Amino acid sequence: MSRGFLSKTGTLVAKDLRVELRGRDTLPPMVAFAFTVSLLLAFAAPAPPELREPDALPLGAVGFIDVVAAFFWITILFAGLIGFARTFELERDDGAIDALLLVPVDRSGLFMAKAVANLTFVAVVQAVLLPTFAVLFHFDLGMSWFALIGVVALVDVGFVSIGTLFASVAAQTRSRELVLPILALPVLVPLFIAAFELTSDLLAGDGLQAVASRGWFGIVVAFDAVFAIAAALVFEFVIDA
Repeated sequence: MSRGFLSKTGTLVAKDLRVELRGRDTLPPMVAFAFTVSLLLAFAAPAPPELREPDALPLGAVGFIDVVAAFFWITILFAGLIGFARTFELERDDGAIDALLLVPVDRSGLFMAKAVANLTFVAVVQAVLLPTFAVLFHFDLGMSWFALIGVVALVDVGFVSIGTLFASVAAQTRSRELVLPILALPVLVPLFIAAFELTSDLLAGDGLQAVASRGWFGIVVAFDAVFAIAAALVFEFVIDA
């Protein structure tokens, strides 16, 4: 990967971040949605009971840590989709998409720039959401915080890759806010199931080594490797359509 490619891609990322800092049209709605849903879930959920092993739970009962893990990733999923829907909105509305395509950089560089900008937005939401969940749902990971951040980062790669790709498809339609979830959600199901399982294990007290040895961790890594590359390759044909 040449230095010129990285430099041009970095310039595009900086452009998107500057636009967001000036307009604040993407990140505030994502953070507001995530924080509001967190508060609603905290009031709707019962008081956190004493954590017990799954074998000690009554038949058919769901552990509290499983509920918290599901709440967390569902909130991230829909907050991310809110942001992804606006990935190409400015260029499409202002007729600047053609000018963007004339930038002397490979289409994969344009995809990477949009994906990095989306990754930044999702990371900011998670930086707010993780401590909020820790306070509202009374969990303390101790040293497992680093493992949780690593799992979240891995999931984000696949999430942002798929979200950015399908955002480019949805941007060519009139109902992009409706089309994007319809396209993205079926593909994201295995990734978020794996994310839920790994997060639940970490909340239950398992360390990074135990979590990394599980098959769900392999699914996340394989998902990232396959779909990040595939999305970058397919993006060239989608954006020129």
